[in-house]
Amino acid sequence: MSNLIKQPNINSTVILRADILKENIYDPEKGDSTFVSKLINEYPEFPPCKIDDQVTKESKGEESKESEESKESEESKESQATKESQATKESQATKESQETASDFTIESESNGETKYKPSLEVLSRNLDDISFKTIPALNPLNLVTKYEIIRRIIPRNPYKDHIINQTCLVLTAEGSVLVVYIPHISKREETPFYLPPVYGVGILYHNSTLSIHYLPFNYDNTSTEGPSLRELDSSERPIRIALRLLQTSSKHSLGAKTGYEKRVNHDVVVPKISFQNRYISLKKKYSSNLVNLWCESTDPKKHVFEDLAIAAFLIEFWNLRYPHKDFEFRDLGCGNGLLVYILNMEGYKGKGMDARARKSWSTYPQEVRNNLLEQIVIPSILLKPHPAVRKIAPNVTDNGRVYQVPEITTGSCKEVPVSYHTSASLLKSSQICTTEEFPSNTFIIGNHSDELTCWIPLLGFPFIVIPCCSHALSGSKMRYSPRKRISTPIKSPTKSSTQNISAYSTLVDHVEDLSARMGWITEKEMLRIPSTRNAAIISTKKFAEFENEDPEINQTRVLDILALEGGAEGWVENSMALMKKSPRNH
Repeated sequence: MSNLIKQPNINSTVILRADILKENIYDPEKGDSTFVSKLINEYPEFPPCKIDDQVTKESKGEESKESEESKESEESKESQATKESQATKESQATKESQETASDFTIESESNGETKYKPSLEVLSRNLDDISFKTIPALNPLNLVTKYEIIRRIIPRNPYKDHIINQTCLVLTAEGSVLVVYIPHISKREETPFYLPPVYGVGILYHNSTLSIHYLPFNYDNTSTEGPSLRELDSSERPIRIALRLLQTSSKHSLGAKTGYEKRVNHDVVVPKISFQNRYISLKKKYSSNLVNLWCESTDPKKHVFEDLAIAAFLIEFWNLRYPHKDFEFRDLGCGNGLLVYILNMEGYKGKGMDARARKSWSTYPQEVRNNLLEQIVIPSILLKPHPAVRKIAPNVTDNGRVYQVPEITTGSCKEVPVSYHTSASLLKSSQICTTEEFPSNTFIIGNHSDELTCWIPLLGFPFIVIPCCSHALSGSKMRYSPRKRISTPIKSPTKSSTQNISAYSTLVDHVEDLSARMGWITEKEMLRIPSTRNAAIISTKKFAEFENEDPEINQTRVLDILALEGGAEGWVENSMALMKKSPRNH
């Protein structure tokens, strides 16, 4: 039951979190204890933001140049892609649509178009009321109060749903437990959307049976509101909420009874409150325009909120590690450029690069467009001579290799035309990024960057990697073997346990292992984003023995890793071919 108190979003997707303000524990054996949070006298604060309409202005300017036929074609493609996405990810889309509905007020334009517009101010009720609420003294089960808690419920969109305080009571007796929720409001009309419109809610476990009980406002006057609750149909909202509460209470109580443990832990690197407050602020500032003006074939409800959450995490992480913003970021494989746009607009200096430009790029302000580069990443170690050769012949600047890249042709063609590129020409090409041109204070972002995922820890810069699809250092698809774990006499890994390890988890482990071999001190965070591929490996410093080492030693280590990994033969050709293919969407 304690999980339902500390994690109220289990019961409602509209609720973001609950901050515990006060807690009294009554224990006859260990003694009573009291906890008072420093948040109790603080009003919830969100990073200040002003709705930025620059994207709207830029986009309208671009749209005015397009023909109506082009618009209709793009809308048709987007509609078709959205339908396909919803067919394959129905449960995901349902959750995201619920979140979207809570993020905006929805307005219909005269032309029938739907527009999402954020509300203007943070809403709250009675936050200065921090006194414990009570329930009637009628107590046939002889229940005794064990816990008294006041929590502050923060909705996902506090610009639309009110922040309130709520008393939570846990009463126990032999074989019985009663959990009571009492919001700090005075009348039914003040009830926020995410709560049932009653004075209090009780979840009772008694005689091996779980039941839910509502205490109406004005409960001492049964002629006014009591009968109306009893006569409600099962399809009405208060009853649906009751059934939902029963389902989640049963599920989590059974899980606790059977020894269930969470498989992942969130908020290890960045505090939960600072991340979520930043996320709320970024949503208010950007999400309305981004959702309305989305021009990609992918679902904006996923990509917009995912990149806003990643941006919120990065900003709070950088506030901890780089408080003076003395760095630049490089987003490798930036795709639609949305993350670059958000970070640039928030005052962070950096660029993004991808093998192909996206339609979204033209919708961003000019200063952001200048930071989106159509380039492919080929690490310089694949084009330059071996350190041993450089010692013998210091004037040699490339490894002398020639690469063949098949051209994409239309129709049937017996012979596929091939273009030839030398290492020397690639090193001079403006379409190639070797990472050597990056400033020394660069921080690399690899957000679902596929082929680049395993390369990023080898490039020599602080980084965050959010793996997605598994590829080898050659760029070809690869499924890595499970990490070898040391068995003990008490517990050893079984065959079935190793078979259940996913390709994604082995990729994440492999990125961590590569980072360790390069001397990086890594941290791992399971990001709060609408994606199952949400692991982030982060590092900003190396172990002492790896710091300030000779560049030649570092290069030799990278070459050794390449040899152990089976080499990178084919990387240059595969990367060059990406520029000629249609972009992938995920």
